[in-house]
Amino acid sequence: MVSAKSNSLNRYIGRKFKSVFLIFLFLTSFIILDINTVDYGIEGCEKKGIAENEIYNSTDVTFIAFGDSQHWDSTNHQNDFQVEALNHFDELLSWKDAGYEELGDISDIRGVIMAGDITQNGRDGRVFSNNEYGEFTERYGLCGNKELKYPIYEGYGNHDYYEWSDIFYRIPQDHPVIDSVAIRNEYRSNLTNMAPGMDGHYSWEWDNIHFIQLNLAPSDIVPTYEEGGFRNPHNALTFMKNDLDKHVVGTNKKVVLIAHYGPWEWREWDETQITNLCEVIEDYRPYIISYIHGHSHSTKVYDWCDITIFNSGSPYHDDEIHSSYNEDFRGRFTLFRIMENETNDLKLIAIDISWSSDNYQEGDISSLDLQMKEWKGFPYQENITR
Repeated sequence: MVSAKSNSLNRYIGRKFKSVFLIFLFLTSFIILDINTVDYGIEGCEKKGIAENEIYNSTDVTFIAFGDSQHWDSTNHQNDFQVEALNHFDELLSWKDAGYEELGDISDIRGVIMAGDITQNGRDGRVFSNNEYGEFTERYGLCGNKELKYPIYEGYGNHDYYEWSDIFYRIPQDHPVIDSVAIRNEYRSNLTNMAPGMDGHYSWEWDNIHFIQLNLAPSDIVPTYEEGGFRNPHNALTFMKNDLDKHVVGTNKKVVLIAHYGPWEWREWDETQITNLCEVIEDYRPYIISYIHGHSHSTKVYDWCDITIFNSGSPYHDDEIHSSYNEDFRGRFTLFRIMENETNDLKLIAIDISWSSDNYQEGDISSLDLQMKEWKGFPYQENITR
């Protein structure tokens, strides 16, 4: 015969079990809902796939690059200013403002390159976490379909790996922002190659300029962090070599590399890997002309491994929100033009474009104080022999 005390205990245990089960179902429903409703910013964009290789008789490519949109609560507004500047700078500035009066107005911008750190914490909004990735797609879209009017060719950086302190990212070891790059790749224009699975690397061409987006770093070395897959570069260096062999070697194309990390040590990105990258670049010396990176929230031109490196700027400008290493505390991006010169070789021009929100008035683009400044090697010009 079961005692009243035993019945009471069983009922208590049953209620506790039901409560725990209901909480589990409730939280699971949020995880499933969030996973199924991620907005990748592809609405209005068409699937493109891999484009056919074309040979161009002339080259004249204008594009923009920057790094570190790095969305979270405190920086979303900084990206509002950045998008406003990207969309309208050519209404107030011309090549003349950088000393190239003969080039006239700025026009035919092919797209915007973003060199890593899409978000601050790799969050996609699941289980009450902030939807940092949604803030990115809302502003930058993919094919000129959101607030930014140009196509964007983004990569992931060190901040885009899952938020390891949050169990809803750590337990499944999900990297939703890392994966997003691969998911969006088939909607990009002019692609020549895509890495397998969720690696996310890709290449594309504008005229005879071949661009390779290598995301975090041009490395194959997986760091030995406790968190699974944390800062895995996903065989980026192997992708780069295979891509060059298949699409560039034996042609008259020139190559621009893009990665989040620049060629200087940072935690898992060590001198051995950087030296290895230089050795690979030397094997493809006639083709590779420059390397664009982000990560440092600063802007400058410098040389490394006998190629030109562009630290391409960032919307980060307010030192009270997050460290800015541009001493004038201005948001930035870089304007590039690669074109034929008088000898039928190529001329690369890079211009620093900066803005300030100090006196900004909504709807008045002139109040962003857009400038083409002389700044740490900018404006830059280089003649490139074909």
